[in-house]
Amino acid sequence: MRANKLPVHEAVTQLHDRAVNYDVEEIRGSEWHFDHHRFVLGTDPPGRPKEGSVWWHAYKEVAAYAFTPAGLLRAHYLREAPLLGKDLLLVGRFAVVRFVMGVRITETGFDEDGVRYSWGWSYETLQGHIERGRVDYRVVKDLESGLVTLEVNSYNQVNPRAHPFIRLGWSLFGRRAQHRFYRSVGENLRRLAQQPEVTDTRTGTEDVVEVPRGVASGKEPFWAIAVLDGARDPDRTHTAH
Repeated sequence: MRANKLPVHEAVTQLHDRAVNYDVEEIRGSEWHFDHHRFVLGTDPPGRPKEGSVWWHAYKEVAAYAFTPAGLLRAHYLREAPLLGKDLLLVGRFAVVRFVMGVRITETGFDEDGVRYSWGWSYETLQGHIERGRVDYRVVKDLESGLVTLEVNSYNQVNPRAHPFIRLGWSLFGRRAQHRFYRSVGENLRRLAQQPEVTDTRTGTEDVVEVPRGVASGKEPFWAIAVLDGARDPDRTHTAH
């Protein structure tokens, strides 16, 4: 198995050549997990959201993907890329191992029905991800009560083409790690929506953004492995630096 060191910028841009690694017709059976999480972020005055409100700050954080727990997941993306179609290079931490995982934002948009006002986006996993599936984040406001929530809906399974040791580890610890991640996401976004940062402290170099906030780029070894399932070189392991 070969190792190939890639600069982060190159690793992000190469995601453009990868496709979503599952088909919606495959989403059936007990091997897929379906989750719904709802986290209360705070309360605003009734009516549509206004700039500076809890909903507005939460919306800005979700748009930047700046609310993930740094100890579990970091993300890199091109600074000027439009949100729809944006590729994210995720670096997930599992015990002492880091895994590179590519996802693409495939849906965004506002929704208002007279009762709720919401905005959000969804990403889907790309070739090389240890999972297959989709995650949807939506910041929702109840127009009558003013209650602001984050709703996270997802479906996923461990990638059948992942290494057997990865599949074994995921079967033992994966679901626990997922729920821990989403709890941390809700806690982080609640804090950021109620006590927003005064300045944009996202880190990164040149045209690549690194999130979440507070990540000291270069202070910690940045390495990760991912067994690719792409058609070009399915047996290659990439290490990003």
